[in-house]
Order: sequence, then C-alpha cells, then structure tokens
Amino acid sequence: MFTYSYGVHDIIMLPFTIMMTVIILFIYLLSFNQIGNIAQKTTFHISETKVEKLVANGELNLANQFVNARNEARYGAKTDQSFLVSEIESTIIKPTEIIIKSYDYNFFNSNGKIIIPQEIHDFQTVKDFITTHAAAFKLEE
Repeated sequence: MFTYSYGVHDIIMLPFTIMMTVIILFIYLLSFNQIGNIAQKTTFHISETKVEKLVANGELNLANQFVNARNEARYGAKTDQSFLVSEIESTIIKPTEIIIKSYDYNFFNSNGKIIIPQEIHDFQTVKDFITTHAAAFKLEE
C-alpha cells in the first residue's frame, strides 16, 4: 500500500514529517521542565566523612516519579547516592560542576557518581570545602 506505485508518498509524507517534527520538538521542550523539577528537589550533603545526593521523590511530578522508578527497576540506577569520603576515587572541579566518583562507580547507570552543578545556592562554599580537604576528596587538578 505504501509503495511508490500508488503515489501515497506524495500525499502522506510531508504532513507526516511535519507532524513528527512538531511532536519531537514538543517532547524536547518538555524535558527542560522535567530537568528543572528534579534539580529543585535535589539536596546535597557534603561533610568530612560522607557525600550524599538526595532527591525528594515524593515531591517530584508524576512523570519524574515514573521515570525514576522505571530506571531503578530496569537498570538499577539510583537517584539517591551516598558514599563515605574514604571511598572516593577522584574529584574533579570544573567551572560549571563538581564531579565526585567513588570506587563503586558504574559507567552504565552512573551509580557511585555525584555531580554537583554550579546552579546550587552554595556552590562556591562547597568548592572551597572540597579544596580545603583536597587530600581526603582526592582532588584532581
């Protein structure tokens, strides 16, 4: 039915392509709201003994709750990360973020890796704290 001999491509393909482009653009724009929602509900705790990233899953919207539950069930990806400072393998401070990796870091689901974005309120304080305790956090230059 969808062969060139019937001429269907001339009639259907242009509206179909436009419709798919609009749907993909709409989903892309909605993703910014989802990322912002997760960022607002994330809390970071950094001390001399422990590093934690906690996401208040109960306060997220339903779409984010569903995605977090599916990713944890399917891939084992945990939104809440916590490990001792003694388990840190490396810490990298970039201008836009701080990346802390533990020895248990898993490349496929990002367990064991905490990324602290510069958009948090006390980014400079966290950066100074990690710089002060560079040996414990295994800071890389």
